[in-house]
Amino acid sequence: MLAAAILGVLIGRPIAVLAASPAPAASVWSVDRAASRLSFRAVMAGRPIDGVFKTWDAEIAFDPQNLRASRAIISVNTASAITGQPACDQVLQTAGWLWTRRFPKAQLVTRAIIQTGPNRYLARAALTIRGASRLVSVPFNATIGRGDTGRMQTTLSLDRTLFGIGQVKDGPATSVGPVVLLMMHLTAKRSR
Repeated sequence: MLAAAILGVLIGRPIAVLAASPAPAASVWSVDRAASRLSFRAVMAGRPIDGVFKTWDAEIAFDPQNLRASRAIISVNTASAITGQPACDQVLQTAGWLWTRRFPKAQLVTRAIIQTGPNRYLARAALTIRGASRLVSVPFNATIGRGDTGRMQTTLSLDRTLFGIGQVKDGPATSVGPVVLLMMHLTAKRSR
């Protein structure tokens, strides 16, 4: 704009400057808590251990026709991890594992979303757990049905050791596999 004003002074005529119109926003979605679930699976001594995060929040703006403006922020209360096995639930809270007192929140923030097929997408995202951030690729399926109801599901495979989870020299950590699966089944309603 300043360059156009200077050029206008030099040639003796004002030059109209068109302001760039803002990019259209993606639709904002409100999560249906009763129909949504964030869960995890680890393997201990060759047997699966399943759990859920009871408390989490999702800020979602998504439009298949406007992926450039689409984004998501998923925030998880780490202390809400429950496996239904009291001994495991207590260990998850400790400094060797999720260290929930020092790191009460884990967060995933998308940086870009691309379409990989019909109703299939890949989000490039920053995942922060225990203060350690890593770039991850999150494949997900998303469909939008009648009545502006959307459904999304994903399974993300993580190496827990990259986030310092279970870095204990002895005890149960040695029998827990390094791979943890995070699964999200989400139902949401378009709010605007």
